[in-house]
Amino acid sequence: MNNFWLALLGMTCITFFCRFLFFSKTVSFELGPKVKRVLSYTAPSVMTAMWVPIVFLGHQDSSGDFITSPFLIAGMATVAFSLLMKNTLAVVVFGMGVFGLLKIFYNSIQSVLS
Repeated sequence: MNNFWLALLGMTCITFFCRFLFFSKTVSFELGPKVKRVLSYTAPSVMTAMWVPIVFLGHQDSSGDFITSPFLIAGMATVAFSLLMKNTLAVVVFGMGVFGLLKIFYNSIQSVLS
């Protein structure tokens, strides 16, 4: 067994036991209100860490401008839609649809211009 598999097994065990403490009914474990408040910022932080590189660096694989990047336009449309509607699934589907349509349109324009 090489180091990769040992590291993978170790990370799996750590992740499982961290989740097990919170979801198991056999272990009586309750977080305090301050910890719950701090943890409420985790999801937005992780999501921001995921979308910022995609939106701001995703345009580098194409020869177009940053302002006309499908990544940026779809990101802005998704943010605007999320302010109007609180249904997360609808916002995700809308954002993916806008991005897909823009990417198809953007690629067809690029092929015509080339």
